[in-house]
Amino acid sequence: MSQSLKMKRRDFLTAASASVGFGATVIPGSALGLDGTPPPSERISMGLIGCGSHGAGWNLDRIFNNKDQQVLAVCDVDSKHMNHASQRVEQHYSRTLKSRYSCRTTGDFRELINQKDIDAVCVVTPDHWHTIPALMALKAGKHVISEKPMTLTVDEGRILSDAAKASGKVFQTASENLSVENYARMVELVQAGVLGKIKNIKVLLPPGNRMGNKGNFQEMAPPPELNYEMWQGQAPLAPYCPARVHYNWRWNLAYSGGVLTDWIHHLLALAMLATGTEKTGPVEVEGKGELPDRSSVWNAAPTYNLKYRFANGMTMSIWDDVPGLKFEGTDGWLLCRGWRGPIKPSDPELLKTELPKDKRLKRIRTDGQGGEHMDFTDAIKEGRQAYWPAEVGHRVITVAHIGNIAMSLNRKLQWDPAKEKFVNDPEADAMLSREQRDPWAIRNVDSWINVG
Repeated sequence: MSQSLKMKRRDFLTAASASVGFGATVIPGSALGLDGTPPPSERISMGLIGCGSHGAGWNLDRIFNNKDQQVLAVCDVDSKHMNHASQRVEQHYSRTLKSRYSCRTTGDFRELINQKDIDAVCVVTPDHWHTIPALMALKAGKHVISEKPMTLTVDEGRILSDAAKASGKVFQTASENLSVENYARMVELVQAGVLGKIKNIKVLLPPGNRMGNKGNFQEMAPPPELNYEMWQGQAPLAPYCPARVHYNWRWNLAYSGGVLTDWIHHLLALAMLATGTEKTGPVEVEGKGELPDRSSVWNAAPTYNLKYRFANGMTMSIWDDVPGLKFEGTDGWLLCRGWRGPIKPSDPELLKTELPKDKRLKRIRTDGQGGEHMDFTDAIKEGRQAYWPAEVGHRVITVAHIGNIAMSLNRKLQWDPAKEKFVNDPEADAMLSREQRDPWAIRNVDSWINVG
């Protein structure tokens, strides 16, 4: 175990204190909770796994704005990313706690998770690295907030969702959308039945990238700051090129499912929650897409047009366009077009509907600016589920996974959401999981816990 990860929670006040004169130690009120900040014993000690732009940017900013959370350690296989995040943590807490603050660092998520004083982890890795750290953290007794998409495959999702339920810990699939007022209002109106029976849903997501568009595909030695073998994780080994790694991994099916899996949770989770399908799924899927050669570095579909049918007859279409969400019911429709766009109704009177308190969604403490982190910490303190628990995160991303499979096979598929298998289709079933390269495999997770 690295020495950088040896500090325990009881050492916090010493690390956060300032020495004045000869031996006189002053503990700032901010460190004790005297300024309205919860004292250290009441803060949720966080470990950040994944320090790229979304980890060291969006997620750290959301944690910094949440006084119930405090980052103790950060982890990344890229030392430049890790050091940047560590510097941000130290600067923030040194300023807000008014004393020198030290953030622990490691390039190995297993070291971070095995620290007893870490209460929860925030997983902000590439998609193919979401499941294994989250699963290990749950088994080690930590709460988890993990970026969407929750998993790389359907079978990973079932394993992770079951583990979250068995652990009794809070799991949040990170997406701020339910804390955006327009989206929350839209969901509760549909739930309340103002549109009558929902007949069709339209989910519009942005297009992805295309092969050769602003990518450096030249094979070369990986940069010295990157542990490229570990970065590849469960995926098959492949030569390094800049177009394969940071941010660009989204366009490669070994690491992600393209923009379809990257974006789908934002809007589809709302659609499924509104229609009561967030713990089940469709029964049929078909679709077409622009499919690059599988040998290409960017081989995920940049464009797509998918159609789904649910057991109750409701249909749903997903295609690439300006982001949007539309519910079409027997008594009217509601549309949000553009990211966080205003609600447009078929009849303005629909938006004037007054709902009783028990029909309204709980409002998070922020309008889209970190609602996922606010709800995560509230759920831990209140002993309840987060607003996007693992089962919902799994069911939502399953819709994207089976959509990618349908496009790949170029035929209509029947899906059994109870068994989470295709109906009489072994070829499609074989695509619900993947072989994982050792040692970065789920089968090894238990052996890593409490080691070191």
